Amino acid sequence: MTDETKLTLEILKLCTSLLTPILVLMAGLLISRKLEKNKLEVLKEKEWQVKWAELFFKQATDFNDSITNIITLLFLLQTEKDKQVSDEMLKKIKASMNRISEIDWNIRNYAQFSKNHQDEVVKTQQELMNSIRQLIDEQKGDLEKVRKQQFEYNDAVRKAHSEILKMK
Repeated sequence: MTDETKLTLEILKLCTSLLTPILVLMAGLLISRKLEKNKLEVLKEKEWQVKWAELFFKQATDFNDSITNIITLLFLLQTEKDKQVSDEMLKKIKASMNRISEIDWNIRNYAQFSKNHQDEVVKTQQELMNSIRQLIDEQKGDLEKVRKQQFEYNDAVRKAHSEILKMK
């Protein structure tokens, strides 16, 4: 090997040893940016899931509370003698029925994010609403049946809520 070739090789070795850390640094920065971008996207998606799951859960809880309110008022109405108090109770029952109709709409919208349990939530919710309407219309009925339907509904809601949160 000639001296000129040796010198060229030494210069190449020196350049390579200087460029290697710079190239590693640049590759590291590119990878780091990509990781941060992916991390932010995952966080945004999780935030969205948590928010919608929270809204869904709130509506389901309100639905449950309204059902319980109606059942309680119907039970108290059976023994109420005062016409004015009875009329007031009937107004509250009507208001609660209107409220569960509104909540029904919202839950159907939120349940769409639970592909596996959406139908179960909607079905149990509809059955529960039908039972309540029947209780109101007939002014008698099986409260234990409604309680069991409420449990089935809550179970379906729990599953859907977990799916929305991607907890499965």
